[in-house]
Amino acid sequence: MKAEAIVIQRPERQSAAQKAVFGLVTVTLWVAWAFLWLPLITLGAWAYGIRDALTQLHLVDPITDGGDIHVVLIVAFATAAIFTAWSGYNYARFVGKQKRRGNSPVGVAETAAKIGAHTDDAVRLQGTRRAVVSVADDGFMTLKESR
Repeated sequence: MKAEAIVIQRPERQSAAQKAVFGLVTVTLWVAWAFLWLPLITLGAWAYGIRDALTQLHLVDPITDGGDIHVVLIVAFATAAIFTAWSGYNYARFVGKQKRRGNSPVGVAETAAKIGAHTDDAVRLQGTRRAVVSVADDGFMTLKESR
């Protein structure tokens, strides 16, 4: 069986039912693939001590007096203030400025010279939908049009 036979060359020719079936099969297989990785993810979580940290925080010494929650809130507000200040600084620095310069257009003659082709070949390349381009032994491009 050739590899081209299993690749969909023209997906616009598929019916809606075929697209739905292939989509369902794809989602099912991705879920199965993710399911196979769960034991390894669990092992990694245990290795990093996530289970022990959750046990220490919630089962051994639950937050009852509210002392720890104040520290968490202070850190959360400090982090929010730092990120807000940083984003405000970047906004003030970059607002209204052009981030990228546009590319200058390249002519057909320049393109042909760069790829080692004649201007006629470059014009034909622009006009075809698909083309097979190969390089000869002497280093020059040869063009075979395909429709």
